[in-house]
Amino acid sequence: MEQPINPQQQASQPSNVPTSQSATALKRFQEETADMVLTRVEAMTEAGELILPANYHAGNAVKLAWLYLQTVKDRNDRPAVDVCTRESICNCFLEMVIKGLSVAKKQCYFIVTGNQLSFWEDYRGKLMRAKRDTDIADVFPQVIYEGDKFAYSVDERGQYQLESHETSLNNIDIDKIVGAYAVVVKKDGSRHIEVMTMAQIRNSWQQGAARGQSGAHKNFTDQMCKKTVIARACKVELGAAEDDEEEVRPDEAAAQRDAAQQITEPLPTTPYIDVTAQTSEIVDAATGEVVQPEPIAPQPQASKPAGRKCPL
Repeated sequence: MEQPINPQQQASQPSNVPTSQSATALKRFQEETADMVLTRVEAMTEAGELILPANYHAGNAVKLAWLYLQTVKDRNDRPAVDVCTRESICNCFLEMVIKGLSVAKKQCYFIVTGNQLSFWEDYRGKLMRAKRDTDIADVFPQVIYEGDKFAYSVDERGQYQLESHETSLNNIDIDKIVGAYAVVVKKDGSRHIEVMTMAQIRNSWQQGAARGQSGAHKNFTDQMCKKTVIARACKVELGAAEDDEEEVRPDEAAAQRDAAQQITEPLPTTPYIDVTAQTSEIVDAATGEVVQPEPIAPQPQASKPAGRKCPL
């Protein structure tokens, strides 16, 4: 595993001026961040630790990532460049380059969690990497509804094979989905299927911050099922190390960011209270002073996003 980038210097600027509001500071931040990432990439490449995909230009990818980063904000509408550490930004950019992904192609994106920038790979990124780095030629997903006639078998290698799937327009109802499968076509022409029941799919969604409750999950359930089974099929081919989470993000970055903020931001702290004190007053055990702890203010709820387009 690559060691994280640990920048030695921070851009010098007045502490009361956010980076995003100073053209000079923003440009310096961009240049220093890009230099750190590209220097690490160059060192890894020269050492034989990294081979970039053909036609992948790390410099262009970092430039596009920087442009995208300037649109990323936290739940309080603060720019990521103002609240996130440069170390976390550099590491997100580095992971993007190592995997040969692009934010411009929606293969990955960045999310603010506290003062850290987090990297998330979209299912499009997994599919692209599987087709590029494994023997997968393509993946074709399909949904199974109540009333469908779906049959599959297990071959001599222990892989599932599609025998038949008969459906009709009368069966199509997103509230009556019983499962999904993906036909995985290999480059040698062989194929198999990855099958998931609806219970497995929902368990997968529970691993994500939206818990399967985003607008896309509710309104485009069939498409989200297809996305999930594609991700599962690709992660199996990419290796066990990639199969640590079945569904780590909803299809909309904004929904993930809001949910992640609610989970990761710490609640206000309260004084340590000596509950054994023989008095009607509340005493701080550390100072011996009488305190009246303030109630914790409720966290603001993420606003419900406007109508979303189908994610696939």
